[in-house]
Amino acid sequence: MPPVAGRKKLAATANVRAQEAANLRIKELENLLADKDTECQRLQSELDKANQKLDMHQDSSVLWKEKHEKTYHELRMQRQTTKRGQQKLTQLQEQVLILKTAEKEASKQLLIGSRESHKAISLLQKQNNTLHLELSMSMAKWALQLEKTHAKLATSTSDLKTLRNKASKLRKAAICGKEQKEQAIASVKKKILDQRSVHQLMQKGVFTEETRNVVRLLVKAGCSRNLIGEVISAVLKSAGITAVGSISRTSISRILCEGYFAARIQLGYEMKNAESMTFSADGTSHHSINYNSRHVHLIAEDYTSSEGSSKQRVTRTFGIQSSKDGSSEEAISDWEKNLKAIVDLYNNSPLGKRSGGLVKLIDLLIKLAGMNTDHCSKEKKDA
Repeated sequence: MPPVAGRKKLAATANVRAQEAANLRIKELENLLADKDTECQRLQSELDKANQKLDMHQDSSVLWKEKHEKTYHELRMQRQTTKRGQQKLTQLQEQVLILKTAEKEASKQLLIGSRESHKAISLLQKQNNTLHLELSMSMAKWALQLEKTHAKLATSTSDLKTLRNKASKLRKAAICGKEQKEQAIASVKKKILDQRSVHQLMQKGVFTEETRNVVRLLVKAGCSRNLIGEVISAVLKSAGITAVGSISRTSISRILCEGYFAARIQLGYEMKNAESMTFSADGTSHHSINYNSRHVHLIAEDYTSSEGSSKQRVTRTFGIQSSKDGSSEEAISDWEKNLKAIVDLYNNSPLGKRSGGLVKLIDLLIKLAGMNTDHCSKEKKDA
């Protein structure tokens, strides 16, 4: 065999051997790696178990720590409780000492009270004996009084029977008197109804105030003076009342005249009592004759009010008068005449004499606070 082929063969044999050795080494390494992997898994498992034990020990450590803190807190609270208990014990000992002292004082006072009670009981026994003696005497006295009372009761019983008989008679008399009273009341009512069904226009020959008021009202309403008597009779008849008497035209005129003078006197009285007042006037002419209307505005009594002190603002008229001309001088003269006439009439009237104090024209002019006029220059000059 040539040397080159031998070398190649040797080289191939060497390569085969080297490859086998390498494969063997690889298998050994693979086996070793498998063993190492197994060992690593075992160690990893042991590590996991160790970690679990560590976690368990940590949890246990935390629990023990919490128990330790809780135990420490309880011990601290127990210490404070013990301290408070010691303080309370000290206070209780002091209170026990005070109570013992008070008990000694109470025992002492109780002993003194017992002695005083014994003395009081002895005194009460003596007083009881005295009262027993007095009670015996009183019983004897009241027994005697009881016998006398029985005797009086027997007498009172007989008197009661007598009084009952009298009361029965009085009751019958009262019933009879009540019937008589009812009959008398019925008779009076009938008489009053009869009187109310008749209206007397005159009383003792003089027309009554009610008749005068009705006459003035009818004249003011525009009723003829000749028909006033018939109107009054017709109105009363419609109400079921019989009018007794008659009234003539002359009497009606006299009543109106009396009312006029009464109104003038009332005006004088109101102007006298008023604190202030205002005048007003206006005029016109008819067929060359001048006519003037004059008024006064003041505060006067309210005659319709139930209260006597009630007052109201009123406007009173002086009437309508004719004048010579429409000059201011004539108007002033008419004012003076009107006021003087009212003053003289009031001063001479029974009301003025009875009320006392004369009314003077100057007093009325002093109370004059103003005068109402229109645009007429003459009225302005009068004011």
